[in-house]
Amino acid sequence: MPSKLITTWNEYEGAVKEILERAAHTLLIFDENLSTLKLDRPDRIAALRQFLGASPKNLLQIAVQDADYLRLHSPRLMELLAAYSHNLQILECPPHLATLSDSLILADGQHGLVRFHKTQARAKVIFDDIGECAPYLHRHEQILEEGGTPVSGRALGL
Repeated sequence: MPSKLITTWNEYEGAVKEILERAAHTLLIFDENLSTLKLDRPDRIAALRQFLGASPKNLLQIAVQDADYLRLHSPRLMELLAAYSHNLQILECPPHLATLSDSLILADGQHGLVRFHKTQARAKVIFDDIGECAPYLHRHEQILEEGGTPVSGRALGL
């Protein structure tokens, strides 16, 4: 199936849902703060829980530019992080990556949703195309190579 350009938030919402449903082994995400992905909604948490629980080898790797939104407004996702810390990793990117404006969701190296700018719904959705997803997988790897601060699902205290 060729890639498709989407231009509305409703189409974007539907594409996020479909990518989450198609993920079988790996799910890689890069986003400003996860707010537009709405991962903390009960239906999305259920899909992520099912994905993570299907196999201990399944991997959900998230890189965010700003983890404050996640910590303050995503309690379900933080609970999921605590419960599945062996196969769910969230990394807050270093400050020098703050100027990046795109967003990526990649599943199994063959499905993807690439939003071109964080303030717009305009995006490309890719299904069943390893070749077309390859540059975006490489981009996600490069972002992770820059390092950052791991986000913990457990509250730190005395």
